[in-house]
Amino acid sequence: MRILGIIALAAASLALLGAAPAAQAGEDAVARGGYLVNAVMICGRCHTIPGPSAKPFAGGRMIETPAYTVQGSNITPDKATGIGAWSDEAIGRAITHGLRPDGTRMSASMPYGFYAGLTPADLAAIIAYLRALPPVSHAVAAPRYAVPPAPAAAMPQASGTQASGSADDARIEPGRYLGTLARCLSCHSTPGADGEPDLTTGLGRGGARFEGPWGVVVAPDITPRALAGWSDDAIRRALVEGITPDGRKLAAPMQAKAYAQLVPGDVDALIAWLRSLPAEN
Repeated sequence: MRILGIIALAAASLALLGAAPAAQAGEDAVARGGYLVNAVMICGRCHTIPGPSAKPFAGGRMIETPAYTVQGSNITPDKATGIGAWSDEAIGRAITHGLRPDGTRMSASMPYGFYAGLTPADLAAIIAYLRALPPVSHAVAAPRYAVPPAPAAAMPQASGTQASGSADDARIEPGRYLGTLARCLSCHSTPGADGEPDLTTGLGRGGARFEGPWGVVVAPDITPRALAGWSDDAIRRALVEGITPDGRKLAAPMQAKAYAQLVPGDVDALIAWLRSLPAEN
């Protein structure tokens, strides 16, 4: 009996040892997902109503354009009003392809074209984080479309310059990946005739107008031509503090509060990528 007890104890110990890495991996995935959702993609910007009574990620923020009127959806794991009843595959398709579980297409306000390049590991981490959120019961209005939503163009995946082996070059591709998820070029590219960012001839050249409590601001050019006089430290300060080299405070559309959560290496990568963008389009 004693031998059986020792065997059982050893088996239980091995089971616990086997479970620990899996639990750690799950915790790491949730942490990575939270970092992407909050510091990089800033999903709460559309999926949370701003204000003191905000219910994080429970949706409701109104987005109106001539083509559609939508509310940011509830992306908490509430089964009735959120995504709790969606499979992981369905959540992944919504994020990267803009398709609901019933196959209907979302509007361009869901920037799935920028998320299409998510790595499988990062997509799984985002889903794990969303699953870990507290469920909130909050129904939002159905979208209204003037015309059926068309498929969004995927964000160009190539960097602006080819790497030549320097430390900065090695950061360009990670920076491009993060900058794409952060949708920097969605706000900082010149709008086309349809109001959506022109990711070819207008890439990074600014010109989009944003109206809100801050008034009206126009997104500036962020190509190397415009940033030629900015040091890396000046770009870093603009990203994480929202302060320009001349001391101006950038308006709320610039999400410096979120970008302040970025780890220093990711900020360095973003700067290297910005410097790699085509100066002329």
